[in-house]
Parts: sequence; structure tokens; C-alpha cells
Amino acid sequence: MMGTAALILVVDDDPVMREITRVHLEGAGYRVALATSALDGLQKARTLRPSVVVMDFAMPGGSGGEALRALRIDDEIGNTPVLMVTAWSLAESQSSASGLAATWLQKPVMGDRLIQSVRDLLPA
Repeated sequence: MMGTAALILVVDDDPVMREITRVHLEGAGYRVALATSALDGLQKARTLRPSVVVMDFAMPGGSGGEALRALRIDDEIGNTPVLMVTAWSLAESQSSASGLAATWLQKPVMGDRLIQSVRDLLPA
């Protein structure tokens, strides 16, 4: 599947990180939707049905881990690939969301690594 048609949902409370991520993904040919919180991200995932969700792990007012847990139990979007991005140590982040299938990247994330990780998650 070519990435040009894929919609990527970026969920991050930091406007600078959202913008950097959007620019990288759009530059690689993806369509991008943005969400500013875990709750906003869940609502947009349900309505937009993105190909991949790129989500910050630590956000105020509901963590990415909580959003990932809610997404995984949703019958309609529970199988959506998720790329979790964290400034925490990967081991600490992953242990707090263990068993919730996700791919992890540690901040700062370089554009080429982000794009390759998204590509790897897209359905064949």
C-alpha cells in the first residue's frame, strides 16, 4: 500500500511536537489529522478511522497509555496500529502499558525514523 492515501492521526499535547510530526509525515506523502489530548485523539480515531495513530505517551488530562488502553478495547478501532512516542525511558513507559500492542519510539524522534516506523505499521 502506498503511503500517499494513508491517514495518520497525531495525538500530542505539545503544539511544537504536533507541528514537527505533521510536517514530517505530510512531507512523506501522508494525510495528517491532529489531536491535542488523549480524549480528543480517541474521539478522532473513532470518527476518522486512521491507518496509524502516532501518540505521545505522557499528556496532562489523560495519558497516552490510558488512551491506548481505551482504543484497544474498542471493537471498531481496537486493531488500529499505534506508534507511542515517549520522553520517558522506554522500559518505564512500556511497563506501564504492558500488553497493549504498540510500537515505541523515544523522543527526540528523527523524521526518517518516524516515517519508517509509520511505514512499518501500515497494513500491507
